[in-house]
Amino acid sequence: MKTILLTGASGGLGIKLATQLLYDGNFVILVYNNNNSNVNELHELYKDNSLVYKCDLTSEEEIINLYNQIKEKNISIDCLINNAAIDHKSSIEEKNQETFRKVLDINTIAPFLLIKLFGKDIESNDGTIVNISSDNAIDMYDEETLEYDVSKAGLNMITNIFSKKYKVNSICFGWLDTKMNDIPEDIKPMIDFVPFDKAIEEIIKLIDTKKSGDCIIVR
Repeated sequence: MKTILLTGASGGLGIKLATQLLYDGNFVILVYNNNNSNVNELHELYKDNSLVYKCDLTSEEEIINLYNQIKEKNISIDCLINNAAIDHKSSIEEKNQETFRKVLDINTIAPFLLIKLFGKDIESNDGTIVNISSDNAIDMYDEETLEYDVSKAGLNMITNIFSKKYKVNSICFGWLDTKMNDIPEDIKPMIDFVPFDKAIEEIIKLIDTKKSGDCIIVR
């Protein structure tokens, strides 16, 4: 059994991943910000193997508070999964400092802070850190998702830098059928989505890996 800290636990991939991790017998700390219904329902099913925390990942103060609360409970983390992410779709003309800052805060800066805080504890447990990235940061670029693409490229750089200290890897997914995509239902059959079960399988592989610094593309 591993103790896993999962951000974005209430989202499409997050709640499915959390469900599988708990089913497999792990202890999972479910971190959410806005929607707590899914995580609370899951916590009710796995009361002895889960905790739920609300944390605004745009706030360094709240991230530090999350770390302190976990430390106060004498919980030792084996794996951190930086899954929480947001997007902002618009034309270049509509983008501004505010749209960039919010996306970068959650997608890039929050993972940096969490790795900085939990990294040594995870290392002492011979544990791992998994950053959920995107193929947008590798070879799939789009004007409308500029902030997101830049933020995930930054996350990949964070993976590379921290991999010199800890076991950190990133996984760059293609299309996942989540609310973030905001794709009309009639268009979805024409898109080659990464199946959730495949995505979860690849993430679980990285939880147990001995490698560090990998940036794995999954499409």
